[in-house]
Amino acid sequence: MFKYGQFPPQTTTITTTATFRSSKISNMKLIIAALAMIQAASAAGLVDTLVENKADVLIKLVTSVPAVAEALGSFKGTLFAPTDAALVATVEAGFNATDLAALANVLTYHAVAGAPYPAADAGATTFLSTLQGNPLKASKSDKGVTIGSAFGTPASNVIKSVTFDGGIIHFVDQTLIPPTNVVEVAKAAKLTSLLGALTAAGLAETVAGLKDVTILAPTDEAFAAIASVAATLTPEQLKSVLLLHVLPGTIYSTDIIAAKSIDAAKTSFTGNTVSAKFDGTNVLIAGAANKTPANVVAADVFADRVIVHVIDTVLLPDLSAAPAPSSAPSAAPSAAATASAVAPAPTGLYKSGAAQIFGGLMSLSAALFAL
Repeated sequence: MFKYGQFPPQTTTITTTATFRSSKISNMKLIIAALAMIQAASAAGLVDTLVENKADVLIKLVTSVPAVAEALGSFKGTLFAPTDAALVATVEAGFNATDLAALANVLTYHAVAGAPYPAADAGATTFLSTLQGNPLKASKSDKGVTIGSAFGTPASNVIKSVTFDGGIIHFVDQTLIPPTNVVEVAKAAKLTSLLGALTAAGLAETVAGLKDVTILAPTDEAFAAIASVAATLTPEQLKSVLLLHVLPGTIYSTDIIAAKSIDAAKTSFTGNTVSAKFDGTNVLIAGAANKTPANVVAADVFADRVIVHVIDTVLLPDLSAAPAPSSAPSAAPSAAATASAVAPAPTGLYKSGAAQIFGGLMSLSAALFAL
């Protein structure tokens, strides 16, 4: 999987716009012939619709990965189809379309199985589970329907929707980019104090490999506010503080708003819970030894199989009591995840930084979260 701001290393020559265009006409008959066998199986309507709408580059990319082409042959649900211009721009920005593993990872991130997502009737923010395994965020905007993907990447707008036998195709103006691990997200967001605390507690590698959890990520300002307390913590106490910010399972902001409050949510610091409440304007996180609840200042930041909510206060357990046994969530980080935990923050294709969390992601306000 490639990182934010950096597509996979280029081990072969990048396919260019000219290559796509020069080969498109000569290869399309072969491509369509290859797809004919898939069409005959069950979902000919999907392929027909892509062909009819001249999704030439997408068809070319799909047919270069047989497993993906086969999956689309019987696919039922929602397909977000980047335009030719969007895909060519992604390749020209540095994506190696001949890296079939990376290509499959991106393509499957555009497919959502099950009941079709009806862009024309979309209302509240919706999180959609993709075949790739990570979610997309669909929400209304002044441009219609906007699809959010990895942190630091441009939002994608639905520009046209057409139905096929098994569902719906939404043509979008940006390629959707799958997220990477949570440590890389924290680096891209410049949450340097959190990264330093994870390293000091010996949790950076473990956190990089977490899956299916919700993480409450304090800002640098939040850590600065407890500097005098942090200076007195032992490594084990610091570990307990950080584990208090990890909640098993996926909790979206919309879950909290719909429920109004979630009481006694378990954390990875054994025996300790937190509560979440929507007060009509903000989502507040309370519990532990904090007298004042934390505000969620940026919600639903995607990391790989992890949801991150940025908060303005560090949650503290009652450190005066005997420390409860703490246990890090189960994780078996790969060599790549371990390396990424200590690698420099990525730069390049997409700009990143804290400003894009606060400016580009969903703010927890009554207007944005009205249901």
